[in-house]
Amino acid sequence: MRIFFTAVLAAMTIFFAACGNDQPPVEVAVANVISADETLSITHDGRISLSGEQKILSPVSGNVVATFFERGQDVTEGQPLFQIGRKEDATALLQARTALTDAMTALARAQSELAQAQAKFRQHSATEQDVAEKSFAVEDSLALLDERRAHLQQLEEASAAGTVFAPVAGHIGVETVPLGSPVTANETVLAAIGATNPAAVRIEISDDEKHLLQTSPALKITLKLADGSTYPRTGNLQIEALTAEIIFDNPTGRLLLGDDVQISIDGLNAPKTLLVPESAVHQRDGGNFVFVVDSNKTAALKKLSLGGKLGKYFIVNDGLKAGDSVIVEGLTKLREGTPLKFRDEGQGTRD
Repeated sequence: MRIFFTAVLAAMTIFFAACGNDQPPVEVAVANVISADETLSITHDGRISLSGEQKILSPVSGNVVATFFERGQDVTEGQPLFQIGRKEDATALLQARTALTDAMTALARAQSELAQAQAKFRQHSATEQDVAEKSFAVEDSLALLDERRAHLQQLEEASAAGTVFAPVAGHIGVETVPLGSPVTANETVLAAIGATNPAAVRIEISDDEKHLLQTSPALKITLKLADGSTYPRTGNLQIEALTAEIIFDNPTGRLLLGDDVQISIDGLNAPKTLLVPESAVHQRDGGNFVFVVDSNKTAALKKLSLGGKLGKYFIVNDGLKAGDSVIVEGLTKLREGTPLKFRDEGQGTRD
């Protein structure tokens, strides 16, 4: 009997262990590794901004104590835009002007009293000492007036240095330094002035992208708006360092400053380049890995050697081949050997 129960217990252990390995499939989305043997298309997210943009730097350190424009409005050359200083500066100016007025009043009174003393002296009703005292009072009043005038001039010059004017006529961007913000001389960008027609989209690019953009002669650049529609005009590319600026004619003002858009660049020449979606790549133990779909429709972990980036793809130096299916969604639930269930009628997503 003891042998019988031992055998039953062993069988149950094997049964439940087998059940524990029967993991339910994880739903995932997949994409194919592609080989850009002919031409390649890449996309970048961006934002509508001004073309011919000129940044306005704060000339002095302090705080933004006043603004003289509305964000997004047109301004003329030389128009005051910002006042930089301290909140105490306006009070100090007012006090200095009041003090100067008081000094001018005191001088006028001292001069009047001196004139009266001189007239009385001629009439022998005042002494020479009286005239001398009134004369000293006038001299003191003049000295005080000069002192207060110099102080006011100093404050006004400091205030003028903190007044920021529009360097050119144009359109003020929607991103400006808020009222009250601290700023640093020749460092803080207060605002930008440029044109809305044409409009611009600026994107950061990799060295590999820069090389392909500069060596591909037949690029077509299109723009997709936030509502999913495609803008009817194509863009022109300008590159500076690792920033690409795409210029779009905007005669009707449909492209609004600050709107999020997607840029598509078609016609990149990238011969013998293997690409994997960046959403498939994850890092662990200091390396780059992807989960691929193996022949048993289970997840298999592969280590990659990657090059640079092209849009939303990584260049694959080693570890994958064209046509491999890599998992781009559902990664958090995967481990080696996890059975898979594909979206899109069981076939997954192929790009």
